[in-house]
Amino acid sequence: MADHLTEEEQIESIKRWWKENGTGIVTGIVLALAGYFGWQWWQGKERSEAEAASNLYQGFVEAVSANQGKPDNKQLTTAQSLARELKDDYATRIYATQASLELAAMAAKKNDLETAIKELQWALDNSSDDALKFVAKRRLAAVKAARGETKEALALLEGDVPAAFAALYAETRGDILVQQGDKDAARAAYQQARAQLLPEQSSGSQLLDLKIESLGSAAAESDSDAEANDADKESDAQ
Repeated sequence: MADHLTEEEQIESIKRWWKENGTGIVTGIVLALAGYFGWQWWQGKERSEAEAASNLYQGFVEAVSANQGKPDNKQLTTAQSLARELKDDYATRIYATQASLELAAMAAKKNDLETAIKELQWALDNSSDDALKFVAKRRLAAVKAARGETKEALALLEGDVPAAFAALYAETRGDILVQQGDKDAARAAYQQARAQLLPEQSSGSQLLDLKIESLGSAAAESDSDAEANDADKESDAQ
C-alpha cells in the first residue's frame, strides 16, 4: 500500500512539475528548432543569392570582354543590362560594386565623365566592401578633377585611409594640386606618396620620382620667383 501511494505521489509530483515547467520546455524546443531551421534557410538563401549574383557577373564580364575595342554593340547593351540587374537585385554584393566600377572605367575611357561619376558614386554609396569603397572614392576624385571640380575632388581624398591606399591617395592629391597650379603642395604630396609606398608597391616609385622632378626643387622655384620679382622691380624703375 505504501509503495502504491509512493508511486501516486511520484506521478502527482511529475504532473505538477510538468504543469509548472512543461510550457517553457516546449517553447525552448520550438525556439531551438526554429533557430536551427532558420539558420539553415538563411544559409541556403545566401548560397542561392551568391550563386545568382556570381552568374550574372560572369555574364557581365563576358559581355564586356566581347565588347573590347568596339565603340558600341549588342554586347555593351547586354553588359549594361546585367549590371543594372546586379545593382537592383544584389546591391550590397561585391559583384554589383565591381560591375559599377567597370562601367565607370568604360565611361571614362569614352570621356563620358558624367556617367563615370554616377557609377562611382553608386559604388561608394552601396558597396559593403571597405576596400572597394576606397577604390571608388579615389577614382571619383580623379574624375571630378578631370571635370574641373578640384575642390570637391580634394575633399574626397581627406581623412585617414588604410596603408594599402595611402600612397595612391597622396599621389592623386598631388595630381590635382598640379592641376590647381600649387607646385609646392603638389611636390609635398608626391613626396608623401613616395614615402608611403608599401614594398609590394615599389614599382610606382619611378613614376613618382618623375613627377617630383618635373616640378623642380623648391629652392630653384624660389630663386626663379625672386629673379622674376627683381626683373619686375627693374622694369618699374625704368
